[in-house]
Amino acid sequence: MLSGQFGRTGMATVASRWSLSLTTKQLTCHREPCTVVMKTFFSTHPTMKKQNESSHPKSRWLELPMTKIVCTIGPASDQEDTLQALVDGGMSVARLNFSHAGDDYSYPEQNTALIRKARGFHAELLESSRVVVHPDDDDSQKIHNVRGLLVDTKGPEIRTGPLQGNAPVAEIASGAQVVLTTQNVSEDDAPDTPEGPHRIQVDYQSIASTLSVGGQVLLDDGLLALEVVNIDPASGCVHTIALNGGPIKKNKGVNLPNCTLDLPALTEKDKRDLQWAVDVGADYVAASFVRTASNVRSVIAFLDGCVADADADPSVGQSKNRLRPLVISKIESAEGVANFMEILSESDGIMVARGDLGVEIPYSQVFAAQKEMVAACNAVGKPVIVATQMLDSMQRNPRPTRAEVTDVGTAVLDGADAVMLSGETAAGKYPIESIRAMRSVLKEADRIVTSKGPPKNNLFVEMLKSTNNILDAELDTVAFAAVRGAADLPAKLIVVITMTGKSARYIARHRPTVPVLAFCTDAQVARRLQLHRCITPIMLQSTLDPDDPSTSMSKLRAEALRTAKQLGFVRAGERVVTVDRTRGKAHDLHHYSHNVKVATLRE
Repeated sequence: MLSGQFGRTGMATVASRWSLSLTTKQLTCHREPCTVVMKTFFSTHPTMKKQNESSHPKSRWLELPMTKIVCTIGPASDQEDTLQALVDGGMSVARLNFSHAGDDYSYPEQNTALIRKARGFHAELLESSRVVVHPDDDDSQKIHNVRGLLVDTKGPEIRTGPLQGNAPVAEIASGAQVVLTTQNVSEDDAPDTPEGPHRIQVDYQSIASTLSVGGQVLLDDGLLALEVVNIDPASGCVHTIALNGGPIKKNKGVNLPNCTLDLPALTEKDKRDLQWAVDVGADYVAASFVRTASNVRSVIAFLDGCVADADADPSVGQSKNRLRPLVISKIESAEGVANFMEILSESDGIMVARGDLGVEIPYSQVFAAQKEMVAACNAVGKPVIVATQMLDSMQRNPRPTRAEVTDVGTAVLDGADAVMLSGETAAGKYPIESIRAMRSVLKEADRIVTSKGPPKNNLFVEMLKSTNNILDAELDTVAFAAVRGAADLPAKLIVVITMTGKSARYIARHRPTVPVLAFCTDAQVARRLQLHRCITPIMLQSTLDPDDPSTSMSKLRAEALRTAKQLGFVRAGERVVTVDRTRGKAHDLHHYSHNVKVATLRE
């Protein structure tokens, strides 16, 4: 549970440590935070650097922020040139929103093809090297574009149905009588005036038993508020009074604050969409309206079944070792906030979905909930996305507001691994300007974060001490040494060679302050690292097969360093920290060893 107003225990440990340390620093040495931040800004801002300071060779890689950008693909970005511009602008993960999608998958399939076809930064390596490609992987474009694909499910949400008289919109006056029903009202005559009375259909069969007199119903993201004055259990109708006026359309969201909903973890539509996600090889699934840990387990179990069925079907063409999409739980309700810690323990990552969350809980509490959830994700090393209305005004304007810029920067300073653009890139007038604005803010925020050095993750250390997994403890020790060493030396870069992505994820847990290049041999593994802050996945440019026991890790390491240098991440005379794993020789007393090495590159 969240601390403070959001719960009693559990997450209180994480949140209280964060709050206490921050409060103590501000109270006992109130000048220090301002001094540190200003010193960081003036010492790292490009305009403050010495004019004669040498710089790296120009590289598009170095222009990318360490915090990741998730872009929603829609009518404003579903053309090949626009989507390519998003990739060039720094999009790490493409989101497909299934909230309003039907059973026809031709549109998401078209967008998936465009995402896979877009040329990633790997394309510049094609001229000079070859890639280890699994025999079953016959699509070379996938190898050189490791943008992640996130399928965002509709989830068990409540929405309005067709309006009276099949009207496209109904105007409701403040104080009007509004009856909520599960019955079809489209054949009723529409009211003559906004004063009503009105009847609105909702698709939640248990609405009469869920609500109570005096409770509120919020429509269309809270734009229209209703107060319950009477409930008729026999007919299933709920009689309400409009607390404010406004328009309402069909298929708009319905929120029941402070109510425990009688909804399944997965709807039939969700199951069809998840099956599609597995069939196309999606890397992430965003599970909407997650309320309990059992909801997460249900999603994972269904995905596991889809993967098993696909692997057993010889007619399904797919690369070997198909991986289950990682489950990103969206926290959008008061119930989800109350059960956050148990949800986090079952999830692969978290999305702080502030749209519905700001309707389900008082909007004055959203910022605190965001901070505490981000801190908890950082503590256990799982990626967290901050989403909704980050640059919302850029759907209409070519520049963000100052408040939006501050919101994005604050999310990074709080510890977000990724931030998301929704309508800005899906339906807005300025999708390219939006990602450029987002990238520029992230770069500024990253400078402040990296200047402070990596934090010590005491909670995760305590978790490792209590685990029986010796290999995990060893790997985390190596990861911490690499991050700490890169910060103290300082080094320009951390290079990790990883077959499964696990080593890279452990490094990300310790919040490195330099870029981390994760060299992979499987495109699926590479794409599943895209949500982690600081991690840049790269396909290993070598003809050597890392799975072959006779392959020398030193040769793979040399090839990785050569690629890092070629891409402009590092140059001669600069230090690099490398992390990898080697097999024990016949005379050794171990099967594998985890290695951390420090190297200064030569010409």
